[in-house]
Amino acid sequence: MINGITEINMLMTFVEILMDEKSSDRVKDIRLEGLKQLGSFLTYYTRQGYRFELITAIAEKKSKMIKEATTKAEIDKIVKPRIPYFNGNKFVPDKYIVLEEEMICWSEASFVAPLNDIAFQRYMELLKEILPEQASLIEKP
Repeated sequence: MINGITEINMLMTFVEILMDEKSSDRVKDIRLEGLKQLGSFLTYYTRQGYRFELITAIAEKKSKMIKEATTKAEIDKIVKPRIPYFNGNKFVPDKYIVLEEEMICWSEASFVAPLNDIAFQRYMELLKEILPEQASLIEKP
């Protein structure tokens, strides 16, 4: 079960998609399926114990993208968690990456194996941007 604010956001998006008179039924169906898939990911994150504000931010940002998507391929890029492209020096996110979800992905990866230096640096970069108070607690003096 996801938190109340996230549920309200998802419900409002559901209604907005249904009431959109400019979009075809096919596009509405694609968006609704994407919203359903997003709900599954959000439920997983909630069950794993990730922070309320991360899950809420993911829901808000991805719901907005879903409302604007017009193809299944675009919905797939929005809904499925993504890691940015590594250009040899740093990670470069694309327009479908939600930083809060990327941070969760790095956390999930760290459960499987320790992050290498580059991945850890990216995780800390995200932590400083998204949760600066928590980042200051673990930074070296």
